[in-house]
Amino acid sequence: MSDVPGARVHIRRAPDRANYDRATVHAVLDAAVVCQVAYVLDGEPRMVPTAIMRRGDHVYLHGNRQSAMIRALQQGALAAICVTHVDGLVAARSGFHCSMNYRSAVLYGHAETVAEDDKEALLGAFVDQLIPGHGAAVRRATAQELNATTLLRIPIDEAVAKVRTGGPIDDPADADLDIWSGVIPLAVVPGAPIAGEGCTNLNVPDYIAGFGKGS
Repeated sequence: MSDVPGARVHIRRAPDRANYDRATVHAVLDAAVVCQVAYVLDGEPRMVPTAIMRRGDHVYLHGNRQSAMIRALQQGALAAICVTHVDGLVAARSGFHCSMNYRSAVLYGHAETVAEDDKEALLGAFVDQLIPGHGAAVRRATAQELNATTLLRIPIDEAVAKVRTGGPIDDPADADLDIWSGVIPLAVVPGAPIAGEGCTNLNVPDYIAGFGKGS
């Protein structure tokens, strides 16, 4: 990944919020479990939300081998991938300056199909991406399940992160208005685990009970 942006990822609006360095882009991607994948099929734009995982300088996507998105990307369609995290709602003294605090990343690239020998381990890593520790607990994937699933990887070569933090940026003329301004923080917080059917007599594993609570 180059620190010099290409035309597709060069940010012109609020360029001070853009970041092209590898560490920032990776951090935004690593915080995501879902992305939006846009591509063109038969001359029409398509977009699909799907799970995402980063390993090294690639992002990984998976899906049914008959999926229109999977087949289009395998056939060479350019993928445009976006992830966004909303960290706060910014209330300004004017509607024009109301905003959001966010972390986002956009990348473009062409996919390659992951080799069959590598697929099972990487699909297991996908499980751990969603629920750390669960990959070792689940039963092993069957040959039929592996055959039905295609795993793609896309290089993180053409990418940009864009981040906003801080409070509202009001017009100086509005500073004395008796209107509250500030930030309403937002966060995704895990709730208490709910046992599935047939599991109510089982103890909740420590990695489930402690999900999202850190070490």
